[in-house]
Amino acid sequence: MKAKDVMSKDVVAISPSAGIREVYDVFKKTRYGGIPVVDKDKKILGMITKAELLSVFVPDYFDMLGENIIFIDDFGALDEEFESLPSFELFIAEDIMMKGGVTVEEDASLLKVVAMMRKYNVRRILVEKEGMLKGIITRRDICKAFFEK
Repeated sequence: MKAKDVMSKDVVAISPSAGIREVYDVFKKTRYGGIPVVDKDKKILGMITKAELLSVFVPDYFDMLGENIIFIDDFGALDEEFESLPSFELFIAEDIMMKGGVTVEEDASLLKVVAMMRKYNVRRILVEKEGMLKGIITRRDICKAFFEK
């Protein structure tokens, strides 16, 4: 079985200039966990998951805290700063997307798709042909292919 045999072909994608509110609206409407970012010719530029969407709200220096963040009980002034974050509306898809995303060619074997999902710890893989978005495969698609066919 090949990627093109199990992929979803009707993929909702967004442009790199889509505002963060528009990105959220697509997540809300589609209930997808990840949305490809493509240019006007459907060339794959990246992927936005809900994790990237939420990263807008978390200051970069939190990454430096690592596991020590669990020892902080009171975020005090940080909570107040979070409440007054009008600037998040200034972000566009290009600012928060994972560049490139994880992709496979449409003729890739399903076993390769599963191996790449495991290697990169992703829930969905973009299917491409010559860099252009052709479809998307999720874990659900793979389980359905293995267990229902």
